[in-house]
Amino acid sequence: MKNQRPEGKRQTELNLKRLLWLWTGWHLIVWTLLPLFCNTCLPLDCIEAVSWGSEWEWGYDKHPPLSGWMAELFSERMGDAGVYLLSQLCVVLAGWGIYHLALLLKLDAVRAVLAVLLLECIYFYTYSSVEFNVNILQLPFWSWAWFFAIHALRNDKMLSWIGLGVCVGLGALTKYIAVFLLIPLFAYWWQRGRLPEVLRKPGLWLAGLVSLLLFTPHLLWMQNNNWVTLTYGLRRTGSDAALWLNHFWHPLEYALTNIGILLPLLILAWMGRRKQEGLRGNVPRGSFALFISVYLFMAVLSLLTGIAPVTMWAVPLPLAVGIWMVPRFFLLRIRKTVYAFVIFMGLVSVAAYSIVYGLGPIIRDKPHRVNYPGPAIAAEVESAWHIAYGRDLDYVVADEWLGGIVNHYGDDDASVMIRGLVARSAYLDDQMVREYGGVVLWLKARDATDDLTVSIERAFPDLNARFQDIEIQSDLIIPWPRRIDGKAGRYGLAFIPGKL
Repeated sequence: MKNQRPEGKRQTELNLKRLLWLWTGWHLIVWTLLPLFCNTCLPLDCIEAVSWGSEWEWGYDKHPPLSGWMAELFSERMGDAGVYLLSQLCVVLAGWGIYHLALLLKLDAVRAVLAVLLLECIYFYTYSSVEFNVNILQLPFWSWAWFFAIHALRNDKMLSWIGLGVCVGLGALTKYIAVFLLIPLFAYWWQRGRLPEVLRKPGLWLAGLVSLLLFTPHLLWMQNNNWVTLTYGLRRTGSDAALWLNHFWHPLEYALTNIGILLPLLILAWMGRRKQEGLRGNVPRGSFALFISVYLFMAVLSLLTGIAPVTMWAVPLPLAVGIWMVPRFFLLRIRKTVYAFVIFMGLVSVAAYSIVYGLGPIIRDKPHRVNYPGPAIAAEVESAWHIAYGRDLDYVVADEWLGGIVNHYGDDDASVMIRGLVARSAYLDDQMVREYGGVVLWLKARDATDDLTVSIERAFPDLNARFQDIEIQSDLIIPWPRRIDGKAGRYGLAFIPGKL
């Protein structure tokens, strides 16, 4: 019998690994294929990232460069499927980071797997994970940074400190608030009484140097481009700090929103608590700090400044919730219930996405962005330009949505002058557009039969003054895909002839 126990343990661990690989396959296959079947166009953030990445700059008008580069790489090789796959790779890599972090914090394999599976109950990692953006790309950097940092201190490994620096540096090249991943780490070390020791470690300072070296090219780019990404970030807070009410309403709204997002986990916690029978779980010390510290930081920051935290900023924050929650609420005792609940939430997310976007053209009057005729728009625009001038289209003046569509789905990889603003398009200027010419594109009306349309002057107020040779073309009438009412959209089109 004694000889059978190690074999039984190995078999259990093998089954658990299979369960984790099943979760991985579910995300890489189902959540990559589902949007391909439901959508006719990439979501806005994906389109924007691809159009940024095609310029291969060290920064863009809203964010650092890494999300754009990654989106462009995957899009070039696999089209839309590549961008959807990229999102799911971020989710599963973060999940595996949490699994190894849980083992490092002395959870057994069963509890470590449960800590990962609980992520399926958070809509950030299912329904909204389809839309690749800077928030999704942060995920693996947060979980693996925590792993490397805790591993480095526990085992005195300089290579792990370097791993922390790489994660922080790449995270900051994704989105600046990725540096907030250090808050849970410092809170974890403080709760374990080891923060003074960590601050004296040369490895921590080496990690800081590595991250700074990775970030320096972007820092130089920001300096040369009027710190445009920082001003965008300040605008995104939507804060009017002069209104004292905002100092209370914004943190309250932030708290209530995130409680709602975590509601499925609260239900599981309640179910597990009923089985505790007065016992206390063997919770890894510091695990609660890993989960809650940035939530508290954002709430306090909002309280003090009056800024309005954006919901999607919280995407990486609940990654470590399972490491604390599984032992704290004895979820191992209701493991079958947890499995059933996770499966239920996964299927609900798939069903919800299928209905909202797959049936969107049938049940909605106003098309979702993912139900736009992206390839048709790009083909019509490029065809009109080619017929008129017989050369490739180099530039398109449009908003980030329609311009990104032409860039992504078109054959000419036209650069986008975003909303006609050079300040948002550092990779080009007016003189380049005057030299090579370009297309001006805007949505005049979602319903082509509508008498009220948007003029070029309203869409781009100063464009006629800057490009006095603009030639207005016939409107493009393009049907909305998969609709049963035959509706079509009306798109304004104009040419800047160029000197070639």
